[in-house]
Formats: sequence, C-alpha cells, structure tokens
Amino acid sequence: MKKVLLTSTALVAFAGAASAEVTISGWAEMGINGGTDMETEFFQDIDVEFRMSGETDGGLTFGAGVDLDENGAFSTDDDGGAFVFISGSFGTITMGDTDGALDWALTDMGNIGNPGSIADDETVHLGYNGNWLDGAYDGQIVRYDNTFGDFGVAISLEMDDDGSRDDGYAIGFKYSTDLGGADLALGLGYQEAEIVTLGTIIDYLDTGTGTPTSATGAKVSALGLGATVTLDSGLTAGFTYTDFSIDGTDLDLSHVGIGAGYQFDAVSVHFNYGVFDIDGTELSGWGLSAGYDLGGGASVLAGYGSSDFSDVGGDTVDTWSLGLSMAF
Repeated sequence: MKKVLLTSTALVAFAGAASAEVTISGWAEMGINGGTDMETEFFQDIDVEFRMSGETDGGLTFGAGVDLDENGAFSTDDDGGAFVFISGSFGTITMGDTDGALDWALTDMGNIGNPGSIADDETVHLGYNGNWLDGAYDGQIVRYDNTFGDFGVAISLEMDDDGSRDDGYAIGFKYSTDLGGADLALGLGYQEAEIVTLGTIIDYLDTGTGTPTSATGAKVSALGLGATVTLDSGLTAGFTYTDFSIDGTDLDLSHVGIGAGYQFDAVSVHFNYGVFDIDGTELSGWGLSAGYDLGGGASVLAGYGSSDFSDVGGDTVDTWSLGLSMAF
C-alpha cells in the first residue's frame, strides 16, 4: 500500500470562476536507489488521478479526466513530467521535472507575459533558449533553494544513471526589489554538464567531418545573467545573456534573449527573440503569441514562430497555430 502524501481534495480555482472545479487524489515518493550492477540514481514516483470541469461566461461547460499512472506518464528512471518537493524553514527540496539552479535563477524570455499557444510556436524557434543545460541526462533534477528577504539561492544536481559521464550541477542567485511603480528581478547562475553527442559535433565544426552520434561527451559550462522589469501598467520586459564554454575547444558560443509581454483587460500579447552566436555564425529566431480570456479558464490562443537558418545555408522556417485552451 502506497503512503498517501497527496490527499483527495476538491479545489475551487481562479477568482471569478466559481464553477471551475478540480478534484485530485494521489501519492508521491522521493529518494535515491541503487544496488548490485546498477548506478545510484534519483528516485521519484507519483500517481495522480484527477477530474476537471469548468464553465465559460457564456454558459458553455467543458471537462476532462485522467489517471496518469495508467497511461505510463511517470517513470522512476526519468522525470516523466513529474516532480515532488518538501519545504520548510530550511528551504525547499524539489526532485524530478524541475528547473536546475541556473534556469531557476534566470527568467526564461518565453515566460514573460506569455499567454501561450496550443502548439508552443513562440518558444520552439531556432533562437530560443529555455532550459540552458537542463536535460543533458535523464531529466531527473534535484534542487535545493531558499530565500532570504529579497535574495534567493539554489543548487541543483542532475545525475548520469549509467556512470559513463560526470554528473551535471548548477548554482544560481536571485535578487528582487520594488523600485516604486516597477518590480526589478535580477538573476545570475553557473552550470556544468557533459553532453553526449557534442564530441563529434565539435569535430564537425572544427574540421567539417563527423556526425553527431558519439557515445562519449564533451563538458560544457554556462555562465548566465538576466534581468526583468514589471511595470504597474502591465508591461513586462527582460533579457538574458549566456556565455558557453566547451572543454578542449576554442569555440566562442553565446546566447542573447529578449522578451516582452503586455496585458490589458482580457487580452495578452507576448514577443521574444533569441540568437546563438557560434564563432560569428548566428542561429536566430523570434516568437509572437496573443491570447483572449473568455472567462472560467477558457482562452483563445494564437502563436507564431520564425527560425532563420540563413547563416548556415538554409531558409527561414515559420510555424503558427490558433485554437482554444481550457485551464482547470
């Protein structure tokens, strides 16, 4: 019998949406495991069963339900889209599908005032940098973070389950303050990871030979900083800058990202742009999204993304989507 850590509840969510209801039950576990002929690794497991229903301002009802354990959504050897946490005066420990300390410290430019889109077009373009070096292994991350007034600090670890590579780690720092009419958030962080396929990618960039199928890795480090400003008017804007270093090479690799979002009444709009610079070769893209809130958790969403491959002899690739999103 599993220990019940998530009790059954019925929640009424979103102010002004009294008819939106989510009923949730389940359990969760977190720890480490190992043994003979196996590497010590993180272990988290979770089962969630929920039922959702809502109603728009116009009287339309909508709903859904699923038992996530039945469809194999969670795995003890992968983050499986699940996370587990424990928190107290000591801080918070989170394990599973969660941000590493660098990603935690910096605001993803795709998250600035973004209403989203049904196909995520605004955040899948060539210049987008959404997770830094997170996910270089199996995606299972354990992070400790704590705040002290306006300051925050975090450390994280992502382990290699088969023992062939060095584990990845990160550290991050946050600072936020009220400037009077505007909120300022600053972030700084450092991360290291060993990327499996990067060895032959480096060979290709240096010599023009090889394919990215190497079973060995190359150690990559990332030093990033960023800032966001949120005005009382509803406008939010920010930037990130990341400098990457690759052991054993002289490659100069960096990324710059900018983003902005604005909300007025039921309408939200968002824009982001990013560019990777690899020894003067630029891989860039931009994204745009817009949303209209219908009330009760339902929204009409539109997204557009554009990727520029011209510096590597390619064309511009565009994607778009339009549809209805239902939040419970």
